[in-house]
Amino acid sequence: MQRRSIHLLEEHLINLIAAGEVVENPSSCIKELVENSIDAQSSSIHIDIKGGGFEFIKIMDNGIGMLKEDALLCFERHATSKIQKKEDLKGIQ
Repeated sequence: MQRRSIHLLEEHLINLIAAGEVVENPSSCIKELVENSIDAQSSSIHIDIKGGGFEFIKIMDNGIGMLKEDALLCFERHATSKIQKKEDLKGIQ
């Protein structure tokens, strides 16, 4: 698997996305992080939570990792490695 770099979405793609995903509980975050670990070709995923995930969530894996630049950008609003063009929105669940 080739490592995809993280980038900010262009305005026209942001406008095509619905109101957005709302995190309703910690399990939603854990599910997303585990899916990211699987996408990164991890063969080992360790999950550590405290207080049902409301106090602490830690996911460790042995996946391909991120470039330093991507790690700095990944928390920005509308940052992604999965969407490049309008057609990519069809594959997002």
